Amino acid sequence: YSFCTLLAKGVLGGTTLQMHAVRALLVALLFPLHAWAATITLRVTTGSDWLAGSSYTFTPTVHSSSASCTATSISNPSASDVNNVTASCSFAAADISQVRIPNMGTDAWQVVKMELQINGAWMLLWAVNLSPPNLETWIDDDSSAPDHATGIWEMLPLRMFITTRSFTSAGSGATYTPSFISTSSATCAGTSIAAPAQGASYWSVAGCWALSTLARVEITAPSSDSWEVQKASIDRGGGTLEQWVATNQAPPSLTPIIDDDDLTEYKKAVLQAPNIKVRIVTAATPASADCIYTFAPKFISKTSVVCDGSVVVAPGLGSSILSLGVCSFPPEDLERVEISQQGNDGWDISELYVEVASVEQQWWAINESPPARSTVVDGDGATRYLKAIFASLITPAPATPAPATPAPATPSPATPAPSTPAPATP
Repeated sequence: YSFCTLLAKGVLGGTTLQMHAVRALLVALLFPLHAWAATITLRVTTGSDWLAGSSYTFTPTVHSSSASCTATSISNPSASDVNNVTASCSFAAADISQVRIPNMGTDAWQVVKMELQINGAWMLLWAVNLSPPNLETWIDDDSSAPDHATGIWEMLPLRMFITTRSFTSAGSGATYTPSFISTSSATCAGTSIAAPAQGASYWSVAGCWALSTLARVEITAPSSDSWEVQKASIDRGGGTLEQWVATNQAPPSLTPIIDDDDLTEYKKAVLQAPNIKVRIVTAATPASADCIYTFAPKFISKTSVVCDGSVVVAPGLGSSILSLGVCSFPPEDLERVEISQQGNDGWDISELYVEVASVEQQWWAINESPPARSTVVDGDGATRYLKAIFASLITPAPATPAPATPAPATPSPATPAPSTPAPATP
């Protein structure tokens, strides 16, 4: 860069603006890779149940929509091996469309995981040479299985991570296929989850359209089967999982039931992204907290619109729990959070936080006098305990009025001087 600066001065010797223009041109001509070369890192994991590549070399190629580059090779990969390979490409890791590994000779190689590093985080890629896509695939010169001849991986845009509950019946043998539905009501089938086990986690992915157009995910119960989901989250990229809410249940739930029974709301889980996020911290040693009841927070806007938050079931002591809402108003318009007591149970809330513009704000219990950070929800007859009411108590600073500008003075109309009578002429 300094060399180009000196050269530009020597060539032109003109104005500073002209010198900058010539320097930019010289940098682009002399060092074209300076601005475009990027090192892309892949992490490849081989299977543990297959003799994998006893004497062959596999070379991944990395592709964007308009270019490709070759990564460093993996020689004689063994079972349960993890290899990091790099490629110097003319595009960034986020612009990758595919990673490919062709078969070599007559060897077979099982890859159970292909990962791409983006901004320091490892992102899973999916083998799309299989139908439906899968995390693992084979690279095999087998004429009866053409989808194995070349491993082809993509980072599919629609990715939901689902964890089942560990203490309930979870899919005795049925297969669940989530449906990804866009804002225009287009439907795309995700990869299926066969016979989900208790306390296990699964991915369901699809590549039909961009994540920005995803409106909801629906999971329908197969015949005579039931499945309780502990958590369902959408992968927003960069290692960020956002927990979604089942809005088919009233009030909404973070742990939906998918069941083929007479209860309509359970036959299909409808999962949506929350826009109101409230985190509640319970006291570690409350005076009264049997914590066996279900509490359903209400989110109330500045215009008195009421939105149900997801239920909190049997909150434990000293725990941090979420209540999420899919509401018609943004978090900036949320005025208060109300939690009413249920039955004869007591619930000690030590802190409550509301997320606004990706930052948590601690709110105050205004049912207490004076307002406090903690309160109790209890059915003991004390009025302030029947309902906890949290508010921000953060008011925007009043606008400072601009100093008044005096109006320009309007000159008074000129007053004519009194006329002097002319002297009499004798």
